[in-house]
Amino acid sequence: MLDALKCYLESWGYPDIYVDTVPAPGEQRDMIALLEWDHTVGEVNDGTGTHYIQVQVRREAYADARALCEELFRLLDSGPEETLIDLTPEEFCIARPVKGPLKLESGDAYTTFYWELALWGRN
Repeated sequence: MLDALKCYLESWGYPDIYVDTVPAPGEQRDMIALLEWDHTVGEVNDGTGTHYIQVQVRREAYADARALCEELFRLLDSGPEETLIDLTPEEFCIARPVKGPLKLESGDAYTTFYWELALWGRN
């Protein structure tokens, strides 16, 4: 699911996306990290599950990091109608935010914001 999510964001023109890793600020200051922190399936496994993802956004300026984080937060929301999001031609999901954008950390030359979402789709 993370690789499909990365492809989806790249199709929207977002660069420097990392899956299950966060590069050090000295290696790659500007980045988007996709980190899966849980994956659950229902009592009756029908081949679907919920992937819980943390999205981190790091930029030089506080305002840029926050704005991009909020932009991704809006992009990856299926809304109350649970509109399907086609991540790739083979993968789709329903995406719902779990936690809104929050500041994670900042240094002399960067700020990192994060938010969390749940993606329901195929396991």
